[in-house]
Amino acid sequence: MKIKWCLFISNLDLVFYVIMSEGQESYYEEEGIFESIIRFEEMLNTNSTIYFDVYEFENIIDYYLDQHNIHNAKAAIECGLKQHPKATSIKLRLAQIYIQNGKPSKGLHFLREIEPIESSNGEFYLLKGSALNILGKKDDAKYAFDSAIKLATEGRDEVIFSIAFSYINTRRYDLAIKYLILAHEINPKNLMVLQELAMVYERIDELEKSIVYYHKYLNIEPYAENIWFNLGMVYTSLDEHQKAINAYDFAIAICPDYISAYFSKANTLVNSGLYKEAIKTFEEIIFIEPDNVQAYTYIGECYEKLKLYNRAIHFYIKSIEIDKSFGDAWYGLGMSNYHLKFYSKSLNYFVRANALDPENPEYWFMLGKVYRKLNLLEKSAESYNRVVELDPNDYEAWLSHADILFLENKVHDAIQILNKAYQYNNEISTINYNLAAYYLYINQPQLAYEFFEKGLAINFNEHSSLLSQYPLALKNKTITALIKKYKNLSR
Repeated sequence: MKIKWCLFISNLDLVFYVIMSEGQESYYEEEGIFESIIRFEEMLNTNSTIYFDVYEFENIIDYYLDQHNIHNAKAAIECGLKQHPKATSIKLRLAQIYIQNGKPSKGLHFLREIEPIESSNGEFYLLKGSALNILGKKDDAKYAFDSAIKLATEGRDEVIFSIAFSYINTRRYDLAIKYLILAHEINPKNLMVLQELAMVYERIDELEKSIVYYHKYLNIEPYAENIWFNLGMVYTSLDEHQKAINAYDFAIAICPDYISAYFSKANTLVNSGLYKEAIKTFEEIIFIEPDNVQAYTYIGECYEKLKLYNRAIHFYIKSIEIDKSFGDAWYGLGMSNYHLKFYSKSLNYFVRANALDPENPEYWFMLGKVYRKLNLLEKSAESYNRVVELDPNDYEAWLSHADILFLENKVHDAIQILNKAYQYNNEISTINYNLAAYYLYINQPQLAYEFFEKGLAINFNEHSSLLSQYPLALKNKTITALIKKYKNLSR
């Protein structure tokens, strides 16, 4: 049996996987490989010895590799080398296992041992090139890969595809694309090559090129729901919402139970402000999966966006009836009641959400807001402080915390808070404006002018936030002169 190796790395652990040639399962049946597997596993279970020839061992090992059963593949290699210590084909697979387990140097050791015998084997050079590539020996890897290509008498596009995958795994996307394009030129109908080209271009954020190759794939195989889904995701990234929705619709038409496509379509509709249409899509999910807690919660969010808060509450409660531990549903209940100005009730729901996910800054932020509505300023300040501990870039929490201190006439403390915020959010105009206001309050005009001008340079239109904090600013000649200056510049 001819094996074609494809290489994957996840979290620096190399994973090999056999690209199954068409009809490989029937091949197993026709060649009686399953009978060999049964005999081999019987040998393992009874700790006995059963003889297999080299060809049988090759097929047994390849079968386990195909099933990603590395444990049994290793056992088959060990037994095979005991019975056939000079079998280079088994040692080749042993080298593969070592490379697969993140030990490319050890894999190379075995490859060098069998190189004189396997030097005409393209698969040998694919493995060698992959190990060298992982070790960063770029020139040696290229030489090995070139040898693999020269030795490929058939399926050259698949060999080149495997080389490209090795470069993808080491994040050398430029070389991966080079080899994938070469494989595409050799065989324009190789779907794996087209899909990988699309995905690599997507990974390096060349989305227009990604779309080209997804369409080439679909021109050959229009009923590939996963490709339609991927295409939809790319269009979503480009904010081409209608094209994204059309792609998701094709995926759903091909596979009516494709839940991820429904969710992506619904989220795209939400992002387009089409909340009623999104609700219909979420309802389709519930028709397929009646207990899908996320779908109920998202319907609640859509009704919340439509300001139909009582309707939103109905669906949040549905979510909680299915799963009381789903924090977003409790949070949604809190939000809807907050909008209805039922602050005490909303506080209870935010507390429940926070208890389920105390590391969620959104939950803490809304606790801060509702505590402030209930005039529990100390608890509000504590909540905002927790937000910025979790997410220092949340400038609204910094501003809200400072505002509470300002209300309590702790202006110096408010300045201290915003100076900390400034370290993370110096390009936020309102932080600059509020600092300017606070410095005016404590009669430090030079610092006030400095921050006010920075705010004007960032966003002129938001300078009214200074005036809301310090209305007397309009009587300050320097402030009015700066407003006039930047008003002319902003035109």
